Amino acid sequence: MLLVLLVSYFEIYSKIKSNFTLGLIIFTIALLLQSFSRAILLLLIIGSPPKGEAYPMIVNLLGYNPVYVVIPDALEFVALSILLYFTRE
Repeated sequence: MLLVLLVSYFEIYSKIKSNFTLGLIIFTIALLLQSFSRAILLLLIIGSPPKGEAYPMIVNLLGYNPVYVVIPDALEFVALSILLYFTRE
């Protein structure tokens, strides 16, 4: 979805050359980098979860429950869906 947004913003920017559209391109690239980094970090955590003694406060807060990973991603998906809807109008 982020790639679709990025391509859309590049198409709009090539026609209009607006600073607002350039800002949207930067925003989308930042979200894309966030998504990649979250995926990589999640794979690293799954591959070798830290021991409770290493970072007890973080382990107790997060608990490494998959729900804590799914909920932010689901909310981000909804937000990006709305952004994509208004971009395509």
